[in-house]
Formats: sequence, structure tokens, C-alpha cells
Amino acid sequence: MTTIEGHYFDGCHPIAMKARMDFMDREAAMTAGSISERFKTNHLKVSPRVGSTCRFVSLPNGGQFGCADNALLDSFTQESKSEGIVTWLEERWIVALACVAVISLILLVGYFFGLPAAAERIAARIPMETERSLGIQALTYMDEQGWFEPTNLEFEVREKISGDFDRLCSDLPLNKYYHLEFRAGAVLGPNAIAFPGGIIIITDEMVEAAKEMEEVLAVLAHEIGHVELRHTMRSVLQNSVIGVIVATVTSDAASLSAAVTALPVIMAQTKYSRDFETAADEYAFRLLKQKGYSPRAFATLMEKLAMQNREGKGLFAWISTHPVTSERVKRARNAAAE
Repeated sequence: MTTIEGHYFDGCHPIAMKARMDFMDREAAMTAGSISERFKTNHLKVSPRVGSTCRFVSLPNGGQFGCADNALLDSFTQESKSEGIVTWLEERWIVALACVAVISLILLVGYFFGLPAAAERIAARIPMETERSLGIQALTYMDEQGWFEPTNLEFEVREKISGDFDRLCSDLPLNKYYHLEFRAGAVLGPNAIAFPGGIIIITDEMVEAAKEMEEVLAVLAHEIGHVELRHTMRSVLQNSVIGVIVATVTSDAASLSAAVTALPVIMAQTKYSRDFETAADEYAFRLLKQKGYSPRAFATLMEKLAMQNREGKGLFAWISTHPVTSERVKRARNAAAE
């Protein structure tokens, strides 16, 4: 018998439960708290590898068991199906080399030209409800892993920011999905993060660094831009090549589940592209002006955060993943002057 430790998602609630799965010859027993179930191993579906990230075992009851022990999970996948092809190629090494060359070329072309376009199309087809579920899972994971701590902001401050945030996104296409959460930054320092599905986190340290309400709204407008333009899901998809391939072939948004089970890790490691940052900036400038605020606040805040970053305050701070440049500050000031 082989035992694997992991987490269990029941498919109904976003909170994961610590669990373990015992694999026997033709049967698997899953235990999570008071839940105990047994399944035939041929009824389990193991998600494909995405680098060394966490993988999920889809269960017949609609739940999922996630763990990062790829070696053990591989022993229960049907690897034997590929053995015939491997043997055939080994006996014909010239054909094998040609196949490797052709596949490498196709992958390179697809990565640099096809992948961003495919990610954009697929992200647009994913229901916001599905994104929201992924965003909740990601936030839950990051809370559990100590990325955040409970907020220490006074209630009146949070109410003021929440009210202004609601007015900021009141007329937007995805308005009904937005939800602002406050957290202490812990290791993240002054930060704001747009999760899939419209969840936006702003840290106490970011509010304290901004001081002025217009500066707080400027950074929130930038994160709103990432949500409206679906940048988070597009970035996840571009960093999950297997997921893009599976979703493209099946034309089914649900098939993305396996590719995004490692969403929290991918989000933590992903930096938005220069194009995404520019697009979110421009969106924020337009939104701020529409609501009667000046984009100049964006430039002022970025300069403050750049100073903190140079002083080594907040290793994972917002400015570290949203690098300040003179061009971005200049664009904000130009937008304010228009």
C-alpha cells in the first residue's frame, strides 16, 4: 500500500481539507477529516504534469485530491500506453531525431506566436464564475501558506476605501464580480493583487504607503484593468502550456481545471508582460479620469514605492512585480495633462 498526503476539494466549497489517499492494487481509499471514501483506481483521473507543480486526482464523487508528489502519481497513470511508441522510435533513431526537430520547431513557433493568441481567446471563453472559483482557491491557499495576515486597518478606513472602490467599478462590464479584500502584507509588504474572478487584495502596507485616497484608488484602478482585460487568466494560461493545448483541442473551458491546479504557485511566480502592464496602466488612467480623479496620483505613488524598493522595504512589494520606469510615470503625467 502507498500513502500520499495532500488536500481535498469537495467541489462545493472553496476551502481545502487536509487529506490522504491510500493506494492499493485496484482500489484507493481517501480520508479527509470525517470523510472516508473508497474508489476503484481505474475510476480515478490524474491530471498531466505541469512542470513540478501540484497535480489533481479527479474523484468519481466530483471532488479533487491535490498533491505535489508527481513521482508517486506517475506510478498510477497509464504510462504503458506510450511504451510501444517509445520502443518503435528507439529502433528507428533517424526518424526519432527528425521527429524531435520537427516537434521542437512547432513548439517554438507556437510558443512565441500562437500561445499568446490562444491564451487570449481561451481566457475570453472562461465563465467568470469559473474564474471566481479559481480565485477563491488561490486566495485560500495563500492565506493558509502565510502570504497574508489579517488586516489591522481601522474599520472606518476600510469602509471609506471600499465605498470609493465600489464607485470606481460601478459602471464596468464586470462590475458584479468585483470584491475588495484587505490583508496585512506579511512577506508581501505594500502590494495589491488581482485574483481571477474579480477578487482584489490590497495590503495595509500599500494603504499606509499611499496615504492619499487618490493614490489608493490609482493602484486599485490598475488592478481593475488587469481584471477587465483578463490578464491574470491569460498569464496563467501562457505559463501553463499543457493547459492551453488541452483546452484548445477539447474546446472545453472545464478542461482547464488540471492546468490551473497550481494557480497559487503560478501567480506567485508570474510577472505580467510589458504589454499587459502598459494596457493596465492606460485602462487605469482612463478610468480615473472618468471618475473625476487625476492619473497624476498613479505617478506619485509609483515614485514613493520605488523609493521604498531601493531601501529594501518589502521584498515582494507591488513595485517589484510592477517595475517602475520613467516612461510609465511620464505616461501617467501626460494622461493627467490631457
